[in-house]
Amino acid sequence: MSLATIRAMQLADSGFPSGVFAYSWGLESALAEGQVCKRSLADWVALDLRTRWHRFDRIALAGGFRLTGEALSGWFETVDALMPVETQRRDSAQAGDALFASARALRIAMDPGALAAQAAGVGHFAVAHGVFLRACGLDLGTALETSALSLARGAFSAAVRLGVAGAITTQRDLLALAPLIAELAIAPDAQDLPSGAMLLPDVALMRPRQGRLFIN
Repeated sequence: MSLATIRAMQLADSGFPSGVFAYSWGLESALAEGQVCKRSLADWVALDLRTRWHRFDRIALAGGFRLTGEALSGWFETVDALMPVETQRRDSAQAGDALFASARALRIAMDPGALAAQAAGVGHFAVAHGVFLRACGLDLGTALETSALSLARGAFSAAVRLGVAGAITTQRDLLALAPLIAELAIAPDAQDLPSGAMLLPDVALMRPRQGRLFIN
């Protein structure tokens, strides 16, 4: 087993302090309102992978992985401008701040362009994740696979913590989603831009937060 593979396994773990442990990205709201249940949880995760992650996060992350310096700062600002939901924009920057904090604690040097974007309040998680995974020594393909797997693991972990699904069921569903993750985790063209999709997950994350376990 290569060192890069071992690092990818660690970085894709839902318990890794990447900054997203406190976020359900709308899943908690959808569960509470009956829009998704234990039986349809895997379908929800697959939808999130095909839409929000593949159309937006994947492209944002690839730009963060490829760019450096001022070009990277500009990419953070572009991603910020392309986020259609204010709640999503705020939560993404907060999750990014947590990832920057973890990088500092782990002594992983982030690109100066990323640090400038964080200081400007636009240090969005998906872009910062690309910078972080590059700094950890992953190649772009492995970084994308790590990101997609992290999203799926995080969603299933949230469902377990909410008492909606069990650990065995979610692991079975995660195995079933592995081919989809492999299919979607392909590098975008350098000129591609993230595109928002106001689908069910985006609407769910805008629901009021009072009494919730997760930030969104």
